[in-house]
Amino acid sequence: MKLGAETIELNGAEKIKLLIIEDDIKLAQHMKGFFIAHNFKVDVYHHPDEFFKNAYPINADIIVCDINLPGGSGFKLCHEIRKTYFGPFIFLTARSEENDQIKGLELGADYYELKPIRPKLLLTKINALLRSRHRHYRDMAENKRITLDGLAIDYDRRSIKICEQSLDFTTEEFDLLWLMINKQDQVLTREFLFEKAVGRPYDGVDRIIDGRVSRIRKKFNPVEGNPYEIKTVWRKGYLFAKKDAVN
Repeated sequence: MKLGAETIELNGAEKIKLLIIEDDIKLAQHMKGFFIAHNFKVDVYHHPDEFFKNAYPINADIIVCDINLPGGSGFKLCHEIRKTYFGPFIFLTARSEENDQIKGLELGADYYELKPIRPKLLLTKINALLRSRHRHYRDMAENKRITLDGLAIDYDRRSIKICEQSLDFTTEEFDLLWLMINKQDQVLTREFLFEKAVGRPYDGVDRIIDGRVSRIRKKFNPVEGNPYEIKTVWRKGYLFAKKDAVN
């Protein structure tokens, strides 16, 4: 994959496939034209029913979805999409409320782009998301398998077992958890995690890391017998540690 500031190419020829779900026809066509001009292959859907009828099974590199859709909200659509699709997902919305953004991120969105849409900024965010999916952490230990008390993780196989129970994580979730496990008992700031996982400096606003950590916790922390947990350290960041070591 070649990722530049303006264009993205797969294997030198194959274009990135973008799905846009937006009921504002004028806006959707404007975005479609912009991304086609930047070497994307773009499909547009204006209604959830149209999307499910024509786009399943999903074959896309990235999805951009409005929240306010006819016949159902983008939140519900995201929930359904995340059952089978684990690639990058961006919400478009005029809603600026923090609770809405948190809800979207916890449902599985990677970014939350406020309207009016700025196509160049959206393109930059898409580039960053795609880069993060194909980046290996350069500073990780050479050992790609970690075995701790009740926890076994294999980086190359992308597998995690806790107390003999296998867990399923998306690529982004696995990479973030791998990073945190490698930094066990260290408080990791959002700035550090954002730069490592997303590939650019933290702007102090973006909640993508919070969303990923929330999804990891829901799968990881409740496992019966799991001696580890991920904890929020107020005003500092996140900590991966044994439960009896977390105060």
